[in-house]
Amino acid sequence: MSAIGGLPATCAFMSQPKRQFQSTTTSLVKAPSSSLGSVKPISRSFGLRSPCSVGASMAVVYKVKLIGPNGDEHEIEAPDDSYILDSAENAGLELPYSCRAGSCSTCAGTLESGMVDQSDGSFLDEDQMEQGYVLTCISYPKSDCVIYTHKEEELH
Repeated sequence: MSAIGGLPATCAFMSQPKRQFQSTTTSLVKAPSSSLGSVKPISRSFGLRSPCSVGASMAVVYKVKLIGPNGDEHEIEAPDDSYILDSAENAGLELPYSCRAGSCSTCAGTLESGMVDQSDGSFLDEDQMEQGYVLTCISYPKSDCVIYTHKEEELH
């Protein structure tokens, strides 16, 4: 695979090679005019990385069905690198939350089926997790899931 500036050729911002112009006082590198030409230096100056970097991977997206207290069901798409609460909000749903750090139970739900990773949390103990309780604010989906939401009262 060929590379341009350390990026795979398919991820390069410019499709033409750089042209160099010499002057007597300084050496300049002039890039072809492009609306994206100025994005690369600015993003690097802020420490941002290109989404097309070498070794980058795409997130796996799972179907997560959220069932509310009145039985209303909403199926959302949730990437495996985003919290379920964030994915629900991005889909236009309003779920309860408070700390967004896994240190309370406001966003508690019960996992009916599927798997989640909630290793970022600290509130639930092993027994509660074995009973199927999840905190949507710190749970990443690891398969298609069904979660009953609004379960804080049952947890206590």
